[in-house]
Amino acid sequence: MRPSPLMSRLLILLALAPAAVFAQFQPVESPAPQPVAGPLADPAAGPVPADRDLSLYQGQVTLISQGAGERRAATARALAQVVVKLTGNPQAVADPVVRRALANAQSYVTTSDASESSDQQGNTAIGGVPVYKTTMSFAFDPNGVDALIAAAGLDYWGGDRPRPILWLAIDDGRGARLVNAQQLGVVKPLADRGLERGLRFGMPAGSAVEQAAVQTIWNQTPAPMLPLTARYGGQVQLLGRVYRAGAGWSADWILSDGDQELSRWSFSDPSPQRAIASGADGAADAIARRDAVPLQAGEPSTLVVQVTGLRDGTDFTRAMGYLQTLAVVRGLRVVRAEADALELELDLAVGVEGFDRFVAAGTVLVAAPAGPDAAVPVYRLLP
Repeated sequence: MRPSPLMSRLLILLALAPAAVFAQFQPVESPAPQPVAGPLADPAAGPVPADRDLSLYQGQVTLISQGAGERRAATARALAQVVVKLTGNPQAVADPVVRRALANAQSYVTTSDASESSDQQGNTAIGGVPVYKTTMSFAFDPNGVDALIAAAGLDYWGGDRPRPILWLAIDDGRGARLVNAQQLGVVKPLADRGLERGLRFGMPAGSAVEQAAVQTIWNQTPAPMLPLTARYGGQVQLLGRVYRAGAGWSADWILSDGDQELSRWSFSDPSPQRAIASGADGAADAIARRDAVPLQAGEPSTLVVQVTGLRDGTDFTRAMGYLQTLAVVRGLRVVRAEADALELELDLAVGVEGFDRFVAAGTVLVAAPAGPDAAVPVYRLLP
């Protein structure tokens, strides 16, 4: 039997897609799939809590041009990507505190790297010549990003995340077929979107028993699939069916954890790739909604502080400039200036504890012990 046009295109994508795409999924030959995580951020960024996944603090974007302005914009896009991953909320970047932080995204960067690659799939070839593109990878300071999320009042989705087993059946007009670990190129759109949302998936090996379960998947019946999912060491599963619908494609999804249904949703689009990718968004939304927790940062407040350790005008400028770029500082007013100190009134989007999170995550100010006569918190400018 000859493969359909859709399956032929998907097989071509599988042959041409770069190996890095498949870090999202690992072909399953043993009972526990272990998708490969991305490279870790610089360990010098600070101590890492047990439930913190450093790969979630990394963002990767493609440059539109090579100018300095575009690189600044790319840094902001990468930080926005990280905030979405860590909150599970695609609307998080609209928060006013986050928007202010994006304007100063470079201050959160610990490492960055640029790499150039050609368009292997021929999507943007000119005259048959591959177009080369530059990809920027950024690792952001975990402490600073956590402080930003807390200051914005957003929920935090930690690193202890399930890896759903993906049971996907596709019908391009010739009957439903199971997509297995030997057809990773088919699920590349879902893999890419999953990485952007901080969610990794496992794929079934495609045994005869699993192939025979395709009708169960198509019927969107999670319970009978649980024993097969359990063979891969988990109980979270994503069942999807993708099929032609008029001139476009539709996808129906159901996400469950054991016998609990977490969410079900549908998506339609002219593109089969976007229909397949819709599984990652719905899964991330549902799991984050269940697992994300608030970080305490306090209510918006006005805080009078003293900044000490100022030796000259340069230090004065550095202290003022630093505070003005903090995402949680909405405004400031000089109350009193002395030879080696400043007293400032800060209009904060958070409480004192949220402000202290930002200070502790940076390298400009440090909380200093206040003397017995001190009426306000004291922060010392670091050399």
